[in-house]
Amino acid sequence: MKTYNENSLISRLQVLNKSHFVVGVKTGTEVEDMGFEEIAFMKSFCGNVPLTVKIGGPEARNDIRHCIKIGVNTILAPMVETVYALTNFVKTVESICEDMGVQMPRLAMNMESKTAVKNLDEMLHSKAASRLSQITIGRSDLSKSMHLSVDDPEVLSVTSQALKKINRQGLITSVGGGITMENILNLSLEMPMNKLNTRHIVFNNSRSFQKNPVKHLFHGMMFEQLLYQQLTLKFPERSAFYKKRENVIKVRMGNITLMETRKAEG
Repeated sequence: MKTYNENSLISRLQVLNKSHFVVGVKTGTEVEDMGFEEIAFMKSFCGNVPLTVKIGGPEARNDIRHCIKIGVNTILAPMVETVYALTNFVKTVESICEDMGVQMPRLAMNMESKTAVKNLDEMLHSKAASRLSQITIGRSDLSKSMHLSVDDPEVLSVTSQALKKINRQGLITSVGGGITMENILNLSLEMPMNKLNTRHIVFNNSRSFQKNPVKHLFHGMMFEQLLYQQLTLKFPERSAFYKKRENVIKVRMGNITLMETRKAEG
């Protein structure tokens, strides 16, 4: 019977970090549907690659407490649409860290609805925003709230304009949601973002990355497939969920082969 091999994940992630511009690993208790044991497992193979965890909501106190115990580098709050929600998120983390006697992790928020876009200026100029290190734009939920497809020109325009505002405030920007082999080149070149993320991998959107983002995404998705395979071995009771996620990755990879990803390099 096969057993999980943590070293395979460690070595593959090191290659991604050195050769494919991977600067982070991410997961969450929200749509990612990871439990605390699974998150701790992911932290165990990250090494010097930071781990970001999206919690269940701006005031998900139990999630925040467990993330701090695990040693998560960045806590990301979903569905932050108002100054009120952002302030509650920051104050909740501050309160828990004070009670636990620990330093604050990095804080980030997810912008994923047209309501959040409408209130972005007010949120960016709030006192709570000064405690953030990053804002991530989740294109999947944003596009759904706009009743449009994820790559609709209006969604792309709204995302680009929001990124420009966030950049002016000196915050790190990241974009995720519906990243595929077909759209990654356009996104990496056209969106003024610092980072680009899949469900579990964060890429540095550098000029070097932009020379062949398809290749780097291909390797990132191969890692995600390996991750789900290893998770299946360690947590067999969750195998049906992991298999569904593997199938989603296969669809997004399409028919592109490793040889095809090298074409841009000549």
